[in-house]
Amino acid sequence: MVDNFSIALTHVLMAIALWRLLYRDDLDHEVSPRTVWQQNRDAEAAAKDAPSDA
Repeated sequence: MVDNFSIALTHVLMAIALWRLLYRDDLDHEVSPRTVWQQNRDAEAAAKDAPSDA
């Protein structure tokens, strides 16, 4: 009985983990590292060009 419970428990936990992984929002948007780098570069350039209030 304990063997069946432990096998069922691990399978249920793996199923929950798989369910949570499949329904993550970031799986729908694939962004390359180059695109992230370009966005950061553009944001830094815009911040540098913006006039300061001080």
